[in-house]
Amino acid sequence: MSSYFQFGRSSTGEYSFSQDSVPGNVRLIGDGQIGGKARGLIFVMDYLAKGGTLTRHDDLLCFPDSLIVTTEVFDEFMADNDLQEEVLAGCRREIGLDELWERIVAAAFPSPAREALSGFLEKELRPLVVRSSSVMEDDQEHSFAGIYLSEFLSNTGSLTERLDTLIAAVKRVYASTFGRNARAYRKRHDLPWQQEKMAILIQNMIGSHYPNDLFYPLIGGVGFSLNFYPWSNRLKPEDGVVRLVVGVGTRAVGREYARVFSPKVPGLRPEGSDGRTVIRYSQETVDVLDMRERRLVYTRLSELDNPLLRKVCSVVDSEGALSEPFSILPPGGRYVASFNRFIEGNTSMPFTPLVCDLFASLQDLFELPVDIEFAVDFPLSKKGNETPLFYLLQARPLGGRPEHRRVRLPSLPLEETLLVCHQVLGNGRRKRIRHLIFVDPVTYRAEDAYAIARRVGEIDQQLEGEEYILMGPGRWGTSNPELGVPVQYGEVAGASVIVEMATESFSPELSYGTHFYADMVTGGVLYLPFREEQGDFLNRALLEQQEVLCDGECLRHFRIDAGLDVYVDGKGKEGLIALHKRTSG
Repeated sequence: MSSYFQFGRSSTGEYSFSQDSVPGNVRLIGDGQIGGKARGLIFVMDYLAKGGTLTRHDDLLCFPDSLIVTTEVFDEFMADNDLQEEVLAGCRREIGLDELWERIVAAAFPSPAREALSGFLEKELRPLVVRSSSVMEDDQEHSFAGIYLSEFLSNTGSLTERLDTLIAAVKRVYASTFGRNARAYRKRHDLPWQQEKMAILIQNMIGSHYPNDLFYPLIGGVGFSLNFYPWSNRLKPEDGVVRLVVGVGTRAVGREYARVFSPKVPGLRPEGSDGRTVIRYSQETVDVLDMRERRLVYTRLSELDNPLLRKVCSVVDSEGALSEPFSILPPGGRYVASFNRFIEGNTSMPFTPLVCDLFASLQDLFELPVDIEFAVDFPLSKKGNETPLFYLLQARPLGGRPEHRRVRLPSLPLEETLLVCHQVLGNGRRKRIRHLIFVDPVTYRAEDAYAIARRVGEIDQQLEGEEYILMGPGRWGTSNPELGVPVQYGEVAGASVIVEMATESFSPELSYGTHFYADMVTGGVLYLPFREEQGDFLNRALLEQQEVLCDGECLRHFRIDAGLDVYVDGKGKEGLIALHKRTSG
């Protein structure tokens, strides 16, 4: 067992800390466990406090202030309101999950914890982030990435208003412990809900106050020290991968366009170097905290009034040409979140060298590949020469096995072959999958997207954990119906193979660094991007021969008696889905 999994571990196997054993900018409420997310951050901070070094630029490395509401408060909350019985009723389907959520959110919060939070808010006036930190999160086998809730709070108004808002957010995170996504994840990985407990990690939100009463960091991002899905032969898995966005990092972990790069070769883009393609795959929407509306909202990058954008953006002029800005936007120009100079030139700060060092050091410290979340905040100053600061928001081991044996694709006749792809990601195979959910790109309409997504979720539930292949247009899990089907994780939790189809209408960005990506790693889900214009093959005639269990205008659920075998050769970048044969591979 690595030193990380021994850190703070008692003889009973629990992870509990006293106020004296945590860093100075961390406070505790309760004597219970602190959960995986909080433990990972404290593990890194403790290493530095004891004289350790992570990068050549540790003077630029910072951490948010944190308040941890331990699982003792969660246990008291559940017990005082008899919520264990409510959860059991939800598990027995005697009450719906929506009703269970409402009952948890409406329950009374323990008075001692309420008083402690009130005392905390008397001195804390900055915007806040309320994060989940459950005991099952970020363990040796399961990350629970994106499963539980996080809340962003403006922390404005009277003390009573701020306290009520904070407690409501804490209770919503508690409720997410038993929500659809969590239930689907635990079912998939055969995890008992009775062992799950929720701690809360409350941090000051990193960022600055910009015009129009918007608060956000200039840069948010996530990174993986091990890249299971390298997009070029020039990259090795251990080179890692990073996703950068302007604004709050929720867009970096969601299935939206972001700047994807490897710290070892930062100029090598997955989408290539063609200017039009770069523009097409660049971030368009930005998540920000609206201080007037007191909630996280999204806006267009082009609508941000922020002079610092020129430090991380390129410019598209009125003729569509891409260039680097010198001072102000030219007439008719607009910003594109390219991050070219920021990651390649290191003009604002030594960002890429810092990330390279951080990946290597944290991987040595955790004794495992790591997943980090961070924000980069630029000081608002008329001088403009202060160095930005890199805030580490989360550090945890990346679950799953990095090495797989070589998968060799069998040679089969075309009439037995359903799908062939030439730029797959990942490595592995699946045998005798009997179900396939297919959303046809030809007949898919964005106005029907949410109804289609809910129907996919219904079929997933009906299959009750039986694995299936999920195939459809654009990006599964996107929030934009124009880019693909907006399913939630819990609606496709049974999919063991995901096919994202790029056609003339849909061009999905590869799923680097997303929550889908993290679950593909930990759950062994295979991912095949289908690109028709690059010669990939779909045998529609073979598909039409299969039994149809559900037939909608653009969604069909097929049952394949013989089963389908799926092969993904990560080294050769080839993928194949074909009818199962007893003699095959």
